[in-house]
Amino acid sequence: MAKSVDRNFYEEFGDRKEEFIRSERLAFTGRIAASIAHEIRNPLGNVYMSVQQLKKGCAPDSPWIKHIEVITRNTERINFLITELLNCARPPKLNIEPHNIHELLENVLVFVMTKIVSQSIKVHKKLNAELSIINVDNEQIKRVFSNVMINAVESMPKNGELTIVTENDENQFIVKIEDTGKGIPDEDIIRIFDPFFSTKSTGVGLGLSICYGIVVSHGGIIGVESEMNKGTTFTISLPIR
Repeated sequence: MAKSVDRNFYEEFGDRKEEFIRSERLAFTGRIAASIAHEIRNPLGNVYMSVQQLKKGCAPDSPWIKHIEVITRNTERINFLITELLNCARPPKLNIEPHNIHELLENVLVFVMTKIVSQSIKVHKKLNAELSIINVDNEQIKRVFSNVMINAVESMPKNGELTIVTENDENQFIVKIEDTGKGIPDEDIIRIFDPFFSTKSTGVGLGLSICYGIVVSHGGIIGVESEMNKGTTFTISLPIR
C-alpha cells in the first residue's frame, strides 16, 4: 500500500526544484561570464589605452575630443557590465561580522533619500525591537537592501508608500520591503531573479540576480510577492547564527 504524502512535501519539493533550476542558471551564466570576460577585457583594455594616448596627442579644442570621450565612456560601461556579470555569476567573498540590521537599513534609507524625496514617497518603519544584530557582510547586505529599495521607489508614482518591516522568526531574521507600486505581472515574477531579465527599458537585468546570489551565499532566502496595481513585497530571510 502506497504511503500518503502531504501537501507540504510537494510544496517544499517545488521550492527546492525552483531554487535548483535558478542555481543552475547562475552557474551556467558564471561559466559563460568567465569565458567571455578574458576574451573581451583584453582587447577592450587595448582600445581604452589607445584612446587615452590619442587624447594626449589632441589639442584641448580638437573636434576629435568629443569622439574620444564617447569611446572612453562606452569602454568603461562595457567593463562595468562585465564586472556586474561576474558578480552575478560567482558567489561573493564574504566578510562576515556582527552588524545591526536596523542600522544598515537606516544607512540605505539615507542613501536613497534623494529619490524618495523627489517622488514624495512616504516611508513607514515597523522595526522589531528584539535582536537585530546578526552575522552578515555589511557591504553585500547593504547592496541587497539598496537595490530592492531603489526598485521599489522607481516602481511607484508620486506620493507612494514604502514600508520597511523586520521580524524574528525562530532562527531567521526577516526584512520585508513593501511598496505601493504598479506591481509585477505573474509571467514576469517567476523570472525576476533570472540574469538579464528586466522590466525596465534601461535595465541590464543583473541587479536582482546579484541580490539573489548574495542572500543565498549568506544561507538565506529572498522571495517576492506582488499584486498588480497594489504593490510588491520583497522578503529577505537571513539566518541568526
